[in-house]
Amino acid sequence: MIKAVVFDLGEVLASPPSLWSTLAMRIGTTEDQLDTLYWNDRDAYDAGASATRYWTPIVESLGRPKDTEQLDELADLDARTWSELRPSARQLLRDCRASGTTVAILSNSPHAMQIAADRAPWRNDVDHLFISATMGLMKPDPEIYAAVAESLALTGSHIAFIDDKQKNIDGAVNAGWHAHLWVDDADTRAWLVGLGVV
Repeated sequence: MIKAVVFDLGEVLASPPSLWSTLAMRIGTTEDQLDTLYWNDRDAYDAGASATRYWTPIVESLGRPKDTEQLDELADLDARTWSELRPSARQLLRDCRASGTTVAILSNSPHAMQIAADRAPWRNDVDHLFISATMGLMKPDPEIYAAVAESLALTGSHIAFIDDKQKNIDGAVNAGWHAHLWVDDADTRAWLVGLGVV
């Protein structure tokens, strides 16, 4: 019996169409230029590196002067944009909770996401929020799945997990979790129905 559903955040619940345009406008560059730099060293940022360490090379590569206030603003803007859930995804959270199932989010995200998510309107729809930078662990490290299971006080057989990256799904399966590779919200709902969650 599934007692908790753990969702990834980026793409699985949030796929903000305005991300590139919003950040590019704030920096004063094009979306294409930003896209080529955005993922550089992102893993280190999600693992807990500072906003200054992550955003400074991006801004400087684009020929913009380093401005500490701007770097903090970019970190906040980035996190707030990624925390905008699709309505159908938020409804999934609510339906899982309405069934009596514990709902959690496990995201490889920077410290700024912890702040943005804790302030987001959907935070009350989630029982547990696990952010990699805060935890000091990243998916698919086996330790992160163990830490989440321990926090939920559940064995892997009672946990369902949805993520858009196969390596994270594999990590969850290796931890004994039920896991599903995200395709879209309808597909996720069908999987959860099959598990008897919704």
